[in-house]
Amino acid sequence: MIKALLGQIKRWYAIPYLFMCIVVTVQSASYHLSANAFSWSWLGVSVAIAPLVLFMAIVYFLPWSGISNYIAVPILAALLGAFLAIIEMRFLPTFYTLFFGLGGVLIYIFWYSDLDRRDNPVLKIGAKLPDFTVQSIAGEERHSSAFLGRKTLYIFYRGNWCPVCHAQIQALAEEYQEIERRGVAVVLISPQSPEKSAELALRLNLTMQVYVDKENRAAKRLGIVHQYGVPLGVWGYGGDTVLPTTLIVDENGSIVYADLTDNFRVRPRVKTLISALDGVR
Repeated sequence: MIKALLGQIKRWYAIPYLFMCIVVTVQSASYHLSANAFSWSWLGVSVAIAPLVLFMAIVYFLPWSGISNYIAVPILAALLGAFLAIIEMRFLPTFYTLFFGLGGVLIYIFWYSDLDRRDNPVLKIGAKLPDFTVQSIAGEERHSSAFLGRKTLYIFYRGNWCPVCHAQIQALAEEYQEIERRGVAVVLISPQSPEKSAELALRLNLTMQVYVDKENRAAKRLGIVHQYGVPLGVWGYGGDTVLPTTLIVDENGSIVYADLTDNFRVRPRVKTLISALDGVR
């Protein structure tokens, strides 16, 4: 009950918070331009909030994976902004700085980014990967047993709307020949629609296998459903998604590598996956 409630609150957080940060940053800049006066408190607003807005924009427009759990620059900027704001203690800018700046940054990094992932007894190294069924982009069903007989790298990703997922898949596409040379099949699975999956495959010119997990059926079998994981305001993807999950399974269907990240911004680097593949006998 409490976990579901927190999940719904998280769903409401990201886009409204980002919008308010942009509004407050613009208001701070407007003050200095229109009032023709300098204010430490209003400067503190920009210093505390702008770096996180910039970070979110960079992740969205220039996506990359492998970001660390704790991003230092926004935290240090928020602390500096809070210090500048309390020099004058003007009510409105100080409130903005402490609430949207320091408070918002800490919430984003230490609460919102955390997937609250529980221990998964199903996806243990050495265990057999449970059976599941997915669909091709054309709508044909495929059972997981069809992937047996060769090493398989499974990437369960949230959807086209997730910039970190996009970055992870793009990085895989760039190193795909290195992976294929090792005789490994790469299988991408997402609960998004076949049309959106086809769009991603076309945009990134993917030669990897792309499948659709309709209604998160496979994710439910594996215990990796992320309830209320799609942010409010992201249309066309439903409310639930999948917890980002990377698995390497050997020819016999046994799990030999599992990355069950507990932070949506952090994914295993391709070099890490290649090293793990090289270690599979």
